[in-house]
Amino acid sequence: VEVSTGDGPVRTLLARHAVVLATGSTATVPPIPGLREAEPWTSREVTNATAAPRRLVVLGGGVVGCEMAQAMRGLGSAEATVVHRGPRLLERTEPFAGELLAEAFGQIGISVLADTDVTRVRRPEPGGELTVVLDGDRELVADELLVAVGRTPGTADLGLQTVGLEPGEYVKVDDSMHALGGWLYACGDVTGRNLLTHMGKYEARVAGDVIAARAAGTADDLAAHRASADDAWVPQVVF
Repeated sequence: VEVSTGDGPVRTLLARHAVVLATGSTATVPPIPGLREAEPWTSREVTNATAAPRRLVVLGGGVVGCEMAQAMRGLGSAEATVVHRGPRLLERTEPFAGELLAEAFGQIGISVLADTDVTRVRRPEPGGELTVVLDGDRELVADELLVAVGRTPGTADLGLQTVGLEPGEYVKVDDSMHALGGWLYACGDVTGRNLLTHMGKYEARVAGDVIAARAAGTADDLAAHRASADDAWVPQVVF
């Protein structure tokens, strides 16, 4: 594994037992014309904001988008609009949850535009107001735009192609977090199994136990070290 710290020289590390990929994920910025150039907020910027924008548009009606729309509205945003290309908010939950949330949003002054696509974004001046153009050439003017449409695995520049894996894609693992050849493992968001903090920690413990057992030559114990609670039926909370 070749590593570099800033401007320092590249170091080569030799793994005796295993390599674990735990590079996480970053917010997805879709290829909408003008969007990236408008320097939108992602989950990182919105949770580090020092002030609530007067007018906020949120692209995406999932967990992050809904949580941050309510947070910014409560912290002082005079206008907050959630634009979602799907039919309802929180599509991965039961239908009634999204319906109740949309109703509650209306009561506190958050607008919800479902079944709506963003076609382009304009921000003539850095840091200035921006225009979000919707299908049908409708326009929303805002001070900040939050993009919350999903996550992208942090695998684009790791050199995965040198071992037969696809850069920029999730690293598929089995229930022991094993990815390739008895030496490569992955855990957390980078696996795409369940992108939740507590699930990443759980998978890391499994990977560590499996690697330790193999290093100690106790392969018979491997069956006891398997992830069984990070795929389906995982509890989570929407704040």
